[in-house]
Amino acid sequence: MPSDPPGESPELPDELARLPHGRHGLPPEFVERNQRQRLLASLVRALADSGYNAATITGIAEGAGVTTRTFYKYFDSVEACYLSAFDTGAELLGERLVEAWATEEDWPARVRSALAAALDFFAGAPELASLLLTEPFVAGPDVAARYRAELARLVPYLREGRVLSPEGPSFPETTERGLIGSLASRIGRKVTAGEAAELPSLLADLTQFTLTPYLGVQAAKKAAAKRSR
Repeated sequence: MPSDPPGESPELPDELARLPHGRHGLPPEFVERNQRQRLLASLVRALADSGYNAATITGIAEGAGVTTRTFYKYFDSVEACYLSAFDTGAELLGERLVEAWATEEDWPARVRSALAAALDFFAGAPELASLLLTEPFVAGPDVAARYRAELARLVPYLREGRVLSPEGPSFPETTERGLIGSLASRIGRKVTAGEAAELPSLLADLTQFTLTPYLGVQAAKKAAAKRSR
């Protein structure tokens, strides 16, 4: 939804730009959406800069260009703001993964395509990578539970590969959850090290790692080397 008045921060899209002071005639629903989005964006920046334990309501509000009273209009705590930002980031990532998955027909290629989309997403948005992959471990039990739930949503996609392995039916129940957790951990460590831009270069390695339990080493290596459509 574009805004008519120019934003005060040209590097931000209109919806995240600060509103003009005084009477501006903007619809209340636009103002509320704008303020809420800016608070979420401010939280994401704060997490990337200083981590969850250093994030404060005052700091988040100041970063968004609003008062603490406005913060409390939308969230009752830093954790509540985090959960909302986490859900928004997870939804964006999920959309990318679903789109990438649908571009291929066979399962190994779908896995590779989804991994490529995830690596590109996190490389282009390292702050969101911190929000989704590293900070949940220090942000409290509710955030950690949300993180685990998001990982669990990916399990059925990998579990499809069990039919490709003679041992598939006997795989431990936690096989897919372990693979996904390992992928998230490796990506998160890369982001924490300030090397998010290098993530796409891990595609072949991570694809082979993911496919090997289902296809075997050689077939997984061959599938990992194939180019997406």
